[in-house]
Amino acid sequence: MRTIQRLENPAHSNTTPHWTTVERLAKALQIAPEVLTGELPLPQTGKAPAPAQRVQVNAEIAPKARLAYDLVKSRYGVSATEIINMAPLLFVLLAEGSLGWRRSKLEEAGEAISRLDEIGNEVGYWLFGTATTVALNADTLEKESIAKADIFGDHLFSDSHDTFGDDPFDRSKSNPFAGYLRKLAADLENPGVVEVERDDLSYGSPWLRFPDYDLCNDEIEKVTNDSLDAKRALETGHVRLSEIPEELKGDDAGKERAAWLEERLPGIYRDLNEDQPVAKLAKIVSTATPTEVKETLKKVAPESGNASQNVGGGEEDGDVQ
Repeated sequence: MRTIQRLENPAHSNTTPHWTTVERLAKALQIAPEVLTGELPLPQTGKAPAPAQRVQVNAEIAPKARLAYDLVKSRYGVSATEIINMAPLLFVLLAEGSLGWRRSKLEEAGEAISRLDEIGNEVGYWLFGTATTVALNADTLEKESIAKADIFGDHLFSDSHDTFGDDPFDRSKSNPFAGYLRKLAADLENPGVVEVERDDLSYGSPWLRFPDYDLCNDEIEKVTNDSLDAKRALETGHVRLSEIPEELKGDDAGKERAAWLEERLPGIYRDLNEDQPVAKLAKIVSTATPTEVKETLKKVAPESGNASQNVGGGEEDGDVQ
């Protein structure tokens, strides 16, 4: 206090304060020391960075995706909030990686096209020439798609329809980004941690455009004691990992834990076999939007004889904590 009074005294206007004094004053005022010496301008008021705000994410989260958040937290100690905040960075890295991967595949395709053209010239078959023309058209479309950062191939699909008459591949089962995710999963040193499906884009058409996936199957198998119905109870969102009682979390409580999980699975899902008409019900519910889940359950419940069964739990407000 005395130091400040001395510095403000006109009689000491020509006195140069010690640098330590300047640093202490700057720290107290939460400004740079150079501001007090005149080397930097005064900070503008009202321009301070806004503090982080807690907002509610209004998004539909599939039950199986919610289970994935729980598994990530259990395996890596990363919360859903951290993943959500990092999602833009992680997605851009994946998206740009997928475009780079497609460019490398274009180079491979270019070499193959050149060789095909050489073979056609050698043998003189017009069929080879036709195949080369089709391949070159596909090459051009792929280059344009990559240039547009069209990671899902939306432009590729629409443009190829004009060129080839029909889409060259099934949009409900594949897209360039899904292919890249499958490639990454296959390249992992521990492939069991991530499995990316190769059948229908159950997370996709018409909701999202991502392939169905499974995470941490080893942990799920341990938790469910290899019980399919116990696994379905978790994947369909009728019970959370965090809801398992403490007394059932031990390694020696596998059977009891599985039985507890199975009890929470509605009867409509029980004992489904792959060859039954409603065999895909669990998968639909675990990957579709809540609205689609309700419509699906309305259709299949009468067929299964469980129309009165309570199958609630599909509504999500985006809170995956």
